[in-house]
Amino acid sequence: YADARRRLQAALAREQAREHTAPSIDELLVQVMELAPLPAVAHRILELGDEQRFSAHGLASIIASDQALTTRLLRLANSAYYGAPRRIGTVRDAVVLLGFRAVQQVALASCMMQNHRPAPHLDYDRYWQFSVTTALLAEVLARTGGEHVDLAFTAGVIHNVGLLALDQHRPDLLREALARAKAEQTSLHEAERALLGYTDADLGGALAEHWNFPAPLVAAVRDHGRLLDDPPAPGSLAAHVMRARIFARSYGLSDGLEGRPDATPPADDWQQPPLSISLEHAGGMDTILERAEAFLEASLR
Repeated sequence: YADARRRLQAALAREQAREHTAPSIDELLVQVMELAPLPAVAHRILELGDEQRFSAHGLASIIASDQALTTRLLRLANSAYYGAPRRIGTVRDAVVLLGFRAVQQVALASCMMQNHRPAPHLDYDRYWQFSVTTALLAEVLARTGGEHVDLAFTAGVIHNVGLLALDQHRPDLLREALARAKAEQTSLHEAERALLGYTDADLGGALAEHWNFPAPLVAAVRDHGRLLDDPPAPGSLAAHVMRARIFARSYGLSDGLEGRPDATPPADDWQQPPLSISLEHAGGMDTILERAEAFLEASLR
């Protein structure tokens, strides 16, 4: 009886502490947006929409207005990531040779990556290696299925932005969630939900929605970690990201949090077509890893 009473008192104390200290998702969203707003150039790139309505010159003009982004993009365009047949000297050349959508996606991804400083709990290099590899794998899946090709790379790069934001702006909450997950032998998302009432994926989805990202992109960020008894719809952008993430982890990659549990592959009917077969058309996993490294070298280092 005494032990049961102590456990109940401890549970009540934890709940009272959570009610008094844990911010709501809206409160945390405000904190993040005040400290790390999306760069203006990223907003302008997003607002372009698609190449049916906007010219290569329009996209090139927006990118050229940001000298740092221009430098990163040209470095990337001339890297092993693309393997262009000739040297690319201007942003307009990059758009013409590489394609409107490709340049739009990598420019937006580069903006997002530069907008975040190293975080207390995350291994920054491993975090971005995992995100970019997930992005490239999601793109392979999207091309195979013929859906969401225009958003897959961006979705993969930013899918874990909520975890990064939580670590940068409220590392105390992430530290407590990690400790709880370890003590209770549960997943980080379950620990976050018990502690905060929401997960880092929910926070990421709220950020993407606040930034006016397209609805499929918001869903991919929010739903990439959903439980396997309620997985994203097959063929959806969220499903592409979730599958890509699982596959990346099967190659030993980590999102930067050591020991964080992740989903295991769902039923075969949700997994079709097998990603390993799709990868054959992209040069195999070694090529994906090489391209991820080239992207990181040009964008971050």
